[in-house]
Amino acid sequence: MNFSQSNEEFLPWNHPDNVLSYKAVVAVAAVHHTVMKPVVVSVAVSTNIVNCQVFRRQGLRDRMNLCLCVLSLVDMFYLTFSMVFTASYWAVLINPVVGEVIYQNARCYLMGVNYGLRETSTCINTVIAMERCLCVLLPLQAKTLVSTRTMGILLVAIAISMQFSFITTPIKSFIFPVYDGASNETWWKLTLADSWQKSAVLRVYDKIDDTIMLVVFPILTFILVSGATAITVVSLRAAILWRQKTSSTSGEAQVQQVALTKMLVVVSCFFIAGKVPMISVTVARIVYPEFSPSGRQCNLHRVCEMLARYIPYIYSACNFFVYYSRSSRFRSEVKDICRRVRKPVHLAREQNSGRGDLTGKTFTQIPDYLPVYK
Repeated sequence: MNFSQSNEEFLPWNHPDNVLSYKAVVAVAAVHHTVMKPVVVSVAVSTNIVNCQVFRRQGLRDRMNLCLCVLSLVDMFYLTFSMVFTASYWAVLINPVVGEVIYQNARCYLMGVNYGLRETSTCINTVIAMERCLCVLLPLQAKTLVSTRTMGILLVAIAISMQFSFITTPIKSFIFPVYDGASNETWWKLTLADSWQKSAVLRVYDKIDDTIMLVVFPILTFILVSGATAITVVSLRAAILWRQKTSSTSGEAQVQQVALTKMLVVVSCFFIAGKVPMISVTVARIVYPEFSPSGRQCNLHRVCEMLARYIPYIYSACNFFVYYSRSSRFRSEVKDICRRVRKPVHLAREQNSGRGDLTGKTFTQIPDYLPVYK
């Protein structure tokens, strides 16, 4: 945290104007890191592994399968990497002195990678929403305008550019403990490294970079996804009504595209709902500066930010259930994967029961315990 008001009588988290006490922040953080986050992340990582398998089986030559597979892969890495901070929090519970050093350094020097993965996921969701909007508005030209090869290059470019966008976060930051004699407390101060403080150009770049990537970019992607989804819903509804009036039948490919678009609209709606809390926290911080890590409402800001960052984890876990409920093809692939997983287990049980030495012989079980050879 960056505390510019180090000479104040009160430290931010102990300021009497706080609507939440520091004990409440500690309690929320404990529940978040020991219960809420591990449970959701374990579910989300597992379901995203299944997502990757399903879309790979369906074929990555289809640009939307490629998009959804890469989205699941990025979400899986993002969720797994975010557990580094939870693990460092557990280190604090085990050894408060050493654990605090690990926790604070992890937040300072590894958060940039986490931000990059998060915004990569955001960009891919934006691409999906824009692609569906393009398919509805220009159904005949969409495949020509955006090929699978182009989509693949775009996804790779997004992943690389987002990491480079946040590469300065660990480079420019420096964290160190500060002992406050008045309150008899030790707290951690985050500041710019000496090279950044001495360079006026780097300081200006730092402000621009933070403003663009942490404020402007999230709001812009939120607006793009919301707008594209709204246009897709209105245009799709109009197209369906027009087809119903002009034709009594619809082609199978057309029906599948409509079903796919409806499913992705639901995915985009979940994404929008998941982004609202974080956008609200960002706007509230701009409008009310005291609602910040160094303001008088420091504790309230920490809790709100913690919960706002938790919502995307839930969204990542929900994608699997949206795909499963809205796509019959996805359901059939998942069931087929489950059958393939259960089959080796079933064969192993037969071998363990003494019936596994019948290789090369066919038989009919009349009943189960008495095989009859043909």
